[in-house]
This record gives sequence, structure tokens and C-alpha cells, in this order.
Amino acid sequence: MRLVRFQQKTGENRIGVMTGADHVTEITGVKVSPEPLLDFLKDPKAESKAQLAADSAKKHFDTGKQNEKGHWNLDSVKVLPPVARPTKIICMGGNFSDHLAEGSSSFPPFPISFLKSPTSLVGHRAPVIYPRKVKLLDYEVELATVIGKKCKDVSREDALQYVAGFSVFNDISARDIQFAEMKRGFCNLGKNFDTFGPMGPCLVTPDSAGNPDNLGMELRVNGQVRQLSSTKNMVFKVRELVEFFSSMTLEPGDIITSGTPSGVAIYRKPDKEPFLLRPGDGMEAKVENLGRLQNAVVDASRAQDTPELLGSRN
Repeated sequence: MRLVRFQQKTGENRIGVMTGADHVTEITGVKVSPEPLLDFLKDPKAESKAQLAADSAKKHFDTGKQNEKGHWNLDSVKVLPPVARPTKIICMGGNFSDHLAEGSSSFPPFPISFLKSPTSLVGHRAPVIYPRKVKLLDYEVELATVIGKKCKDVSREDALQYVAGFSVFNDISARDIQFAEMKRGFCNLGKNFDTFGPMGPCLVTPDSAGNPDNLGMELRVNGQVRQLSSTKNMVFKVRELVEFFSSMTLEPGDIITSGTPSGVAIYRKPDKEPFLLRPGDGMEAKVENLGRLQNAVVDASRAQDTPELLGSRN
């Protein structure tokens, strides 16, 4: 299943199933809850309800009709992050062999991570705000693993049993602030400005996602390929990450990201400047089988004057 959390009107919170690359059909009879996608997956009839919606969508769009009776083009609704309010967003640092090579770093002895704030989350096509105090803005395409069941100290063998699904994540980074913090041994604000966590457009259940350790990854800026790799280049695989981080309690909706492959702007040689993000840039992050996450960079002054550009998690 490829599930979408969206609003068709301001304030509503609906879920739907994606059919094709750019259509969504609402799944009816879903109870309103703080985490509708995750709660829906607990329903023993979830798969049959999603299939019913998908069958209805096929009949509907085959007739040429759009944007009526619960069927929409994805660009005509407000797509929200699949998870509304995770208690933790655990982001990997230096987990791709090719990224470690471009940064001249050695392989880590265990998963190295930092926490990203839930307030950084925004959805597909929401703007990424370029903060006034930032000088070096960068992108990072990542695989997001979403926990579906509370767990602690799980084995590597059982790890995927606790996964609700996967999504595309773009770990936006203010490199100037991040590197200044890292000189003191920390990494916080440089990764945590509002809108620095685009995620979506959908949550793909494990049965539809394929092997999470062998998925193609790509990030484009203004149509130009910047990152091109595969999750097979992860140092620590998805099972290992869930096992390792379940040393602390993981709760439904918690997100573990994969880290990013090579091609980030900050390590471009001989000159990183042409690759850094600027207001007006359009990003497209893709992970095989999981869809395309699109976001544009917007200057902070424009966002302040136009509050609706800020996007929404809820």
C-alpha cells in the first residue's frame, strides 16, 4: 500500500491511497486520530479497504474524471508528512560508504546519529524556508523507516516486524551552523530549523516497498542530478538500525533515516558554491518504489509575508 495523509480543505485530515504517480483516492470510514495512517494500519481490514479505494480510483480515472467524489490529482490537495508528530526523528550521520569517502571519513564502529525535531517536518511540495542567518544550505536524500509498534531491545532478525513502512526524506542542512556546532561536539540547530525535514509524499508498507537495503536513490536540483546512489551502499542496514536504536524505547511514528549518499553540495570540488541551495531552487528527492518528494526553497522574508508558504505537519 502507498498511503497519503492530506488535506483537501484547510483543517481536514484525510488519508488516501496513491494510484499511479500522481493520483490519490480517499479511504472512507477512517476514524479521526492524531496519527491516522498508523492507526489505519492497525485495522485488520486495512488492506482490503485500501484495495477497494484503489479499485474505485481505477474506474474513476479511466473515465477521465478528476478532483471529485474522493478522487484527486496529488497537486490539487495539500500533502502532509505521513507522520504527524513523531516522538523521535533519529537521523544517521555518515552511513553511506560513498558519502564517507567524499568527506574523507573512516567507517564508524557503530551507527552515529543526531535527533531532528518534529517541528522541522513538512510534506510534499511544502516550501523549505531559507533562514536569514544561514549561509550554506544543503540537501540530503534519505530513506525514512517509520516504526509501527512500540518496541525495545528487538533482535536484528525481528526488526522489520516493527516497521510500519518507508518514505522519502530530505535532510536539509545549514552547513555553516552545523560545522560550527560540530567543532564543539554537537549537532543541533544546523539540522533543525523549521521546514528542514521534508518527508513524503506517501508511506509505503513493507510489502510494497521492496528490499529497503537495495533501493535506488536520486536527488535533483532544478532538474540537475546531484545525488545518485542506492541504499545498498549503507554501512548499517535497516535491520541493524532498528536493532541498535531500540536500545531506547521506539514508539509508533518514530522515524529512523538512512543517512545520505555522496553528492551533497558542501563536499563538491573544486567549488561548492554553484551547488549550494538558493531561494527559488526546486528539489526532487526520489527513492525507488517510494515516489518523488518535491520541495522548493523560499526566502525567509517571503515566507514571513506569506504565512501559507510555511506548510503544515498537522
